[in-house]
Amino acid sequence: MTPATTLALDLKTFQGLPLHPLLVHVPVILVPLALIGAVLALVRPVWRSWALPVVAFLAAGSLAGVQVAMMSGEGLQQINDERSALIEHHAQLAEQARPMVFVFLVLAVAAAAAYWLVNREPAESDDSVRGRAPTLSAARTATLTRLLVPLCALSVLTGALATAWVYRVGHTGAESVWKGSGGDKKGRPAGGSDTSGRGKGGASPDGG
Repeated sequence: MTPATTLALDLKTFQGLPLHPLLVHVPVILVPLALIGAVLALVRPVWRSWALPVVAFLAAGSLAGVQVAMMSGEGLQQINDERSALIEHHAQLAEQARPMVFVFLVLAVAAAAAYWLVNREPAESDDSVRGRAPTLSAARTATLTRLLVPLCALSVLTGALATAWVYRVGHTGAESVWKGSGGDKKGRPAGGSDTSGRGKGGASPDGG
């Protein structure tokens, strides 16, 4: 058994409760919050000083949450030996969501770093390069300033895509639990029971 498999099995339960349904809430909450922060950083430049670092932090937590949720899901799947089509689809969507969240994180960190480099106090230059430092610093600052808005826009785009994919992962997971527990496609419990009051023989409660 590999270390990854062992860790996945260890993440199955906590105090008798399955961990996977709890851990999936980490990316479900953090990814949309990071997206909101990215939108604020794009549309309100004066908020970028705090919004961009917050987005990078939330995106990092989102990626960690996706990874831990996937590992706990693998452990639950291995122990329960569940291989339904819905669960397989759920796992495939989770695999697709992970690189999207990773790209979101990279762009968020790049945007935060670009903002910091543009706005940081210029360091005191050595006497031997003092004549060249302003020119080099101005050129670098101009380049980073031109890149800042595209980076913010790309982080919003990838954040929206990651949010949509995380929603799909959660939806298919909930669908697999409901249908796997005996519900049919119309949302009624298995067994053919009817909420209209008809019994199995088709008679109504009044005997009609």
